[in-house]
Amino acid sequence: MTNNSKLPKAESVTQQGDSDGYIPPSAYSARVLPGGYTRLDISTPMDKLSIVHKELAKSLQFPCKIRYVRMIDRQQGQLEKPESYVAVDVSRERLLGLLEDCSDLIYHDGRNQLWILGDSQEQLVLDELGMLYVYPDDFMFRDILTQLGWPEMKHESMADRDYVKVNFTSEADGQEQYLLQSFGLVRWDG
Repeated sequence: MTNNSKLPKAESVTQQGDSDGYIPPSAYSARVLPGGYTRLDISTPMDKLSIVHKELAKSLQFPCKIRYVRMIDRQQGQLEKPESYVAVDVSRERLLGLLEDCSDLIYHDGRNQLWILGDSQEQLVLDELGMLYVYPDDFMFRDILTQLGWPEMKHESMADRDYVKVNFTSEADGQEQYLLQSFGLVRWDG
């Protein structure tokens, strides 16, 4: 179970780095991308991030593929180029176990992105700012968001803020090693 007293994955701050009190709204909006691709941009308060992410993940077609993207090394700083690690043929049970076992890393640490590609090519992305994106814009995802109480509306999200601080937790170091080793994630430069 996620401990709500933990730091959020990211937080909006002033230019001086102090919290500005902004809380991301519970909302989503549709977006059409170049090439005609569609997605939903989902904003969520950080204390609800794991709930929304897990509900959307459950709806994907399995087996799935996962891509873990390390953007920052907690001790070394910003990586010159993000490192990608992939695993294929991941079952629903294994994915949900990962999200529970590595919750500090996934939901409270801004060093990474987690991409999940369903068997029907649907995709769920959790970025380093705590933003969620689902591809394509599908009624299945909209229904889940509606059931959770997320309205479709224009909104300011963490991605729109002028200054955002990502947080890191030392507890996530061990979870990152566990993720890479137990899932047999392979480095991918594609």
